[in-house]
Amino acid sequence: MSHSIDPVARNITILTTILTALMVLEYLFFLSDEIRLVWPRFWKTTEAKIYVVTRYAGLAGQIFNVCFAFRMMFGVLNSPFACRVWSSYQATTIQCLLLSVELLLMLQVHKMYRENKSIRALSYIFGGAQSAAMAITAQLLVTGTHYSPTCVTISPHHSEFYVGTSIIVSFMFVLVAMLWRFFGSTSSRSEAPRAWLKLAVRDTSCITIAITVIFVFMFLCTTRVINTQMSGNITFYLLLSCLWFAVGRIVLHQEQFRRTQESQMGDINDPSRWTEMIEVDLNDTTSFDDPNAYPTSPSGLEVESTEVSTPFDSASSAETKDIADEHLCEGEKDSAPLSSCAPTSMLIARCISGEG
Repeated sequence: MSHSIDPVARNITILTTILTALMVLEYLFFLSDEIRLVWPRFWKTTEAKIYVVTRYAGLAGQIFNVCFAFRMMFGVLNSPFACRVWSSYQATTIQCLLLSVELLLMLQVHKMYRENKSIRALSYIFGGAQSAAMAITAQLLVTGTHYSPTCVTISPHHSEFYVGTSIIVSFMFVLVAMLWRFFGSTSSRSEAPRAWLKLAVRDTSCITIAITVIFVFMFLCTTRVINTQMSGNITFYLLLSCLWFAVGRIVLHQEQFRRTQESQMGDINDPSRWTEMIEVDLNDTTSFDDPNAYPTSPSGLEVESTEVSTPFDSASSAETKDIADEHLCEGEKDSAPLSSCAPTSMLIARCISGEG
């Protein structure tokens, strides 16, 4: 006797398979950047630790979701207790990913506002309120949701509405705080901090829009505006993938920006690149030969040049070697030994008055 496949379970399996494939492609595409930028800073920054934990735990969890979705599609029966455990796992996973994303964004807000105690207090309030709302309603979601024998959600609990509202409000607060700093400091910041602000605002805007769209769809399905059984079964998978992508992009974009700034600073401090940054027209020497180009000295003053020789031993020369000394020795290294570069001649100009 042929077994009919539940269309809801079939759609869940298709969706989870597609999302898992996208996550694997994302992981492979940015693996080189992860090894080069994130892993060396794993023990140094909170962002790197959050990235690594969520990256691999989230990917493993999504693979497990695909396996469970195939169980539902093939009609494998589960006990009510197993379905509640499955629902608890979903709520815990989403809450951990939400806290990871919110923590990353809150860290950026704290960097923008430095020691602003008001913003810090508000971030604690919104983050704590969202976590408390999720913890309180998690029990209601697990016990109040009705499942089929294969753990397909038949009717979700109405408390999803309150959870989604608290999450959207928290992300909106972060976005408004960033936009306030971004538009309120247009003229007072240099190019690099301005670019960092723009990057943070862009990432936060994309995350907030994506999460808002998911929860608005869930609200419409909960209130029966959109009458579909898929709402209570796909929200978890969409949120998991969205938050997993969000954590990865936030950390990778910040690390790529930091590496770019470090490379630019390295070019500035590299003497070999100074000739590329400074252009001087050596053929234009008319201003130096023109006596009218510079003011003349008073007639009562004379300039007396005194040559002073300051020998340095080899040890001190190695420790206090200047860039100019390297270029002075560079032109004479073929015709004179290196020790001849140690004495340095200086011209000291002394202005002596006419009476003295």
